[in-house]
Amino acid sequence: MSSKYRTPRPGRRGRTHGRREGNRARPWLSTGLPRIHLELAQAYRDLSVEWTAYIHMVGARDTAYAAELDALADAGRGPGHADFDEVAAQQLDNDALCRMLGGNLMHSTTAVEVLQSLTPVWVPEAVNDALASIEVSPGDARSLTGIGGCGLFVFSKSPIRARESLPGGATMPEVDVDGVLWWTKTTEHGDASRAVTNEGPRRLMLAPLTRSRDLQWLRGDGWRSSTLTEVTCFDVPTVRGADVPGSLWPCVELMARIGNALQHNHIRYTDGSIATLDAA
Repeated sequence: MSSKYRTPRPGRRGRTHGRREGNRARPWLSTGLPRIHLELAQAYRDLSVEWTAYIHMVGARDTAYAAELDALADAGRGPGHADFDEVAAQQLDNDALCRMLGGNLMHSTTAVEVLQSLTPVWVPEAVNDALASIEVSPGDARSLTGIGGCGLFVFSKSPIRARESLPGGATMPEVDVDGVLWWTKTTEHGDASRAVTNEGPRRLMLAPLTRSRDLQWLRGDGWRSSTLTEVTCFDVPTVRGADVPGSLWPCVELMARIGNALQHNHIRYTDGSIATLDAA
């Protein structure tokens, strides 16, 4: 599902690259969290505007396809005629694109809502070292319940790398993960913070984030003023035997380790950060 959130923008690489340079040069410190938080929310807000514009454009194209099919039908053409079938196939492709864009819009809109409701948390390098000793069995995502329903972790030093796998086997560049945004998936849009757990295990949407510029030119214009860019996004159930692509498992494993450490009081929240008990 994660590949649908890409917005290739050929021809704009130079301009967006330049706009991001200033953000990248800023010191990577916990004092920058409020700015990083605001930038990220604005990026998703701008993306929502982009997706809405694309949906209107695709919707207009669908109207044109429908009119063309009506004209062909009036001329006695129909299924089985090459010209009619060609337009019908184009309309189906356009409908699929519209659904994809609708999913993108819902994702970015939900991200804005979630970011408005949380306080970002800084994760010092010492915590990364403490997490390394916590074992998580492959596919076991149960400890994700320990991180809470939604949040944003920003790491002082990237603990993992990640890449997005695209349909057909294509891969995006592998980049450092400098933060993770997450929230609980719900059955209805507009209430992102309410978990629906009566009928099964909770599912979390994870969005690893990077400071790398290697992905920026493949993303939408909304990211050009944000220090962090979304690497990909995917949902995972908080169960043993979770089906997660291999390239994305390190992100699940990292978050499960944090959840495990919080549940067992190996680390704790303190003053907008996470600390080991020795340092707290």
